[in-house]
Amino acid sequence: MRNRGFTLIEVMIALAVFAVVSVALVNNSTSSLRQAGMIQDRTIASWLAENEMTRLRVQPRDDENFPAAGIVRKSAEVANIEWELETHIESTENDYVRRITVRVYRDTANEPVSELIGFLGRY
Repeated sequence: MRNRGFTLIEVMIALAVFAVVSVALVNNSTSSLRQAGMIQDRTIASWLAENEMTRLRVQPRDDENFPAAGIVRKSAEVANIEWELETHIESTENDYVRRITVRVYRDTANEPVSELIGFLGRY
């Protein structure tokens, strides 16, 4: 009667295949988690930029409340993350219209996570 079983070489080949597949799965999972985090950051940053643009649009405007050209910086904490909002208000060829650029940065990042450009009229 012959003993049936795996030889040492067969076991080593199976372990090598398992190791290669495991490394690929771990890399794929890490990449997926990183992308999910980036998508979450972009979504929150977009919401913050849209909220700031909407806030500027809905506030009452007359000659005294029309925003002057310049840069306004704010901080906000959303989802336990510190965000920096940088609002550039620029004059246009029309004195009754301003160009608004809202950039949202995460923590102390150099590149904005989101950027929103819009226009604001005096009346």
